[in-house]
Amino acid sequence: MQATRVKEGRRPLILMRLRQSAEVRKLYAARVPWWRRAPIGYLLCIPIVACGLGIVYLEHLLALHIYVPDLPLVLPVLLVALLWGVGPALCAALLCTLALIYIYVPPQGALMVLPRVQWAADNIDKLAEIMPFFLIEVGIAIIAGQRESARRRALLAELEAQTRAQDLEQLNEELKRADLLKDHFISVASHELKTPITTIRGQAQIALRRLTRVAELPPELENVRLALQKIDEQTYRLSALIDDMLALSSIQTGKLKLRPRRCDLVEICREAVEDQRLVSGRTITLSTPVESLIVEVDSDRLHQVLTNLLSNAIKYSPEQTPVEVSLVCRDGQVEIRVRDHGRGIPEDQREQIFQAFYRTPEAQASPKDGWGLGLAICKDIVERHGGRIWCEPAPDEGTVFVVVLPLSQG
Repeated sequence: MQATRVKEGRRPLILMRLRQSAEVRKLYAARVPWWRRAPIGYLLCIPIVACGLGIVYLEHLLALHIYVPDLPLVLPVLLVALLWGVGPALCAALLCTLALIYIYVPPQGALMVLPRVQWAADNIDKLAEIMPFFLIEVGIAIIAGQRESARRRALLAELEAQTRAQDLEQLNEELKRADLLKDHFISVASHELKTPITTIRGQAQIALRRLTRVAELPPELENVRLALQKIDEQTYRLSALIDDMLALSSIQTGKLKLRPRRCDLVEICREAVEDQRLVSGRTITLSTPVESLIVEVDSDRLHQVLTNLLSNAIKYSPEQTPVEVSLVCRDGQVEIRVRDHGRGIPEDQREQIFQAFYRTPEAQASPKDGWGLGLAICKDIVERHGGRIWCEPAPDEGTVFVVVLPLSQG
């Protein structure tokens, strides 16, 4: 029963391949000129062989002492083989052989017709002379057939490749349209969700402030306060997710525009560190070689990169461990290094984590929320600034994310 199901499941695929092969054969037949088709070859091989016999007769009349009867009859077979293939060539070879048998040219000169019985009785040794000629012609026909078969296979392969290429191009266009629709939907849905979520969070924060002003809350209002805190936390998470989705949509559609200006890179790092320090309560250190470093970047987008890197470092490292941020200038470039003391990232996943919606198995198994968008956004922003971003293992434990920007933009 299972084998029957497998065969039934393969039947549509087999039928599709048969239809494709039939279409390819039709295309092949359409590309072959009408005068090179096999029936025309069978008809024309007769006059072509007759022309060969005429050449034999003329050669016999004009050059008796150098008479070679086989060569002029090889040429018709060769011509038919090259133009019409193996079938007409075998027919021409048979006609030429019969011509040598029934119209025999003796060495002494005059062209004469010998009766069959006399030839069979007295000229059996001539069969040995005719057989090499026949074998040569058959060999020519076989070689021509192989050549024609190879040419046909190449043409069929070319037509099939063109058909597959057209199918792939059509499929690619459909995938592009689907991808554009997906990006459009994400953009529209994110915009539509952002306003109500912001309103819900604002109302929850207003109600939460009013409740915090009350000195002693009754038990039922205490539960309301806890619910409002939960609403504030979850709407903040949703708002951050929508911001990431909007940023990713802008990146994929090419609408993300940088607004570079001269700004202090050290100050950008300091602001990002202070913001994350206040939000998380974690120890975050900043080490810079200079007090000020002027570069020409989009400060808001670079702040977004640092915020994402610091947020990941805080999220996936123990609470009692610090997060370290350092700036290093070398070779006309500035390196921003964000180090945590977490479990680290396996080597085979250090490239994949910069893909949209990718999360490592350890991150998926952890209770920490995440969508795998932050690092993809960071990578695009950094590359738009002419820089690079990667991660590497820390000397003892943890992970170091490295952002390299050219100082020539300053």
